[in-house]
Amino acid sequence: MMRGKTVTRLLALTMLLMMLSLPALAEGCALCGEETGSDAYLCPACMLELLTDKKASALDITGAVVNADGSVTLGWQDEANNGPYQVYYQLLEAAPVPFGWTAAQNVHDHAVTLKQLAPEVSYVFTVTDASGYRAEYVYCPTTPENGNEIGAKIRIHTKLRNEEMVLEYPFSASEIMLDNGKEHGLYMKLAYSMLRKTRNYAFTVTVEAPCGFKDVVLDGTMTLNRGKSEVPAWGFISLDAYFSYLERYYGGVPTGEYLVTMNFDGKPAHTVSFMVKE
Repeated sequence: MMRGKTVTRLLALTMLLMMLSLPALAEGCALCGEETGSDAYLCPACMLELLTDKKASALDITGAVVNADGSVTLGWQDEANNGPYQVYYQLLEAAPVPFGWTAAQNVHDHAVTLKQLAPEVSYVFTVTDASGYRAEYVYCPTTPENGNEIGAKIRIHTKLRNEEMVLEYPFSASEIMLDNGKEHGLYMKLAYSMLRKTRNYAFTVTVEAPCGFKDVVLDGTMTLNRGKSEVPAWGFISLDAYFSYLERYYGGVPTGEYLVTMNFDGKPAHTVSFMVKE
């Protein structure tokens, strides 16, 4: 019996060492949110808790439902009601990382609605309870049969943050890696077909790299007015976090064509592209 417990603790310690060797995706402990004082995923208290024998978990993710606005509601069961819960998500095709990005913290209900997901992308959701137990769920959405009915089109300009003029030209992968993409981003202008009535939409803007990595770079709500056909150019949309993920997961910034898609209520409306050279 003692030998079994020793092996279990050694496996847990090995997992922790692997987690600590990877770059952190968010500040603070992945379980409780407290500062760790380093790039570690777990604070000392949670690390000790993970290595301590505990009873079996009653935490179970029941599924994910797509809402009319394109958001996704994730639900779970927990007979022990051991909240609050932390919710994480990561792309299914991304390189494996512990937990992933933080989606919601200190959740006391048994459900959470996520608005930052890219349409037509598969994710892995992770929910952890107050004791550190976790459950995972693979979410594979169905592709919408029809596009958005408003006939939207977008125009984008690649731009450095400090330039006075908007210039459309390829980004340089080497320059992006030098400054971690902090000065690289987009300006966007939206045009849409004439509307008979004013409509409100939940929108996301996603970017897809040549390697297939796709993520949301902007999200929110938008009102499109009746009879009007153009929205003025938006402010600077930073791509620093997006390029940072590429460097962490794929070892660099891929060169080639990047696709930028405007999505309304979870449905792709229009896609344009920009280039990244060496």
